[in-house]
Amino acid sequence: MDYTVVKGVTRGGSTLEWINVKTLGEGSYGVVHLVKPIKPDLDPIFAVKSCLYQDSLSLQKEQRILRRLVGCPYIVQCFGDTLSIDEEGEVVYNLFLEYAPRGDLFDLITKRYWGKIPECNARFYARMLVLGLRNIHERGYVHCDLKPENILVFPFDLNGLINGLKIADFGLAKQPGERVDGPPGKVNFPGTAVNMPPESVENVKISASLDIWSLGCVVLQMITGEPPWEYENLTDLAIKLFHSRNPPKIPENMSSAGKDFLMKCFARNPSERWTAAMLLNHPYLLPDLPSQTNFLHRAQAGSHLPSMKHQTMQLN
Repeated sequence: MDYTVVKGVTRGGSTLEWINVKTLGEGSYGVVHLVKPIKPDLDPIFAVKSCLYQDSLSLQKEQRILRRLVGCPYIVQCFGDTLSIDEEGEVVYNLFLEYAPRGDLFDLITKRYWGKIPECNARFYARMLVLGLRNIHERGYVHCDLKPENILVFPFDLNGLINGLKIADFGLAKQPGERVDGPPGKVNFPGTAVNMPPESVENVKISASLDIWSLGCVVLQMITGEPPWEYENLTDLAIKLFHSRNPPKIPENMSSAGKDFLMKCFARNPSERWTAAMLLNHPYLLPDLPSQTNFLHRAQAGSHLPSMKHQTMQLN
């Protein structure tokens, strides 16, 4: 099979050539390809998000955020970006990321575990997510769209017998204190509405507590296989979030520690929700993870594109 060779230019002016092996997905950001660099000293494969340069503000924002989060084993790693020219002569922005060979958490729930993840496994995964969120929040960001589709699955141990999770897709991330305004009665925060907290119905400032509520929704979905709320439309969801004094329904057969963990995430008052740092000391997450050697190595020793400079990418 013949593949087209793509030529790009890094921020430092170096030329990089790669082959688009296959399309992994498409979204509002553009398209994601599995690519193989021709340069022999780089990692054998990357996942590359690409879009027209004129539409690349969100991807460039994601690159800047990931650059600040480098080295955390529970956050997908970014290895650089390039500009290239497509077949129509348009300038394309390309963001080079870790390739997740095992897909995303949604696929893990629905295909690997046939709809529900056993609670013992969910606890293991939840700890990884909390570790990732702690790093994100300590670096001054709020993810704003934590959901199973934005959490990637990697081999955790050297033998590949255990799955590990990494938080991805930072295009909607914001800094604490930013305000999202919108029509009253609507879910105004960016991201997936069903995972948003009650305060998202009002015009309020972004805070890390938003991610904690979403974390609870993700853990709940791992265990139940269902979204946290049933609703007909966004108006119906907004009414449930704003007027309901109860959190999403927690399974009765869940462990007492698990129920308490979720209640700490689902505190209606944002100031009463536990922080990621506090949740790491919760009994539900206290058991340490197995050896993180493989994850730490992947996070710290990835191949970065040549001649990368920390500057805003601009066309001459």
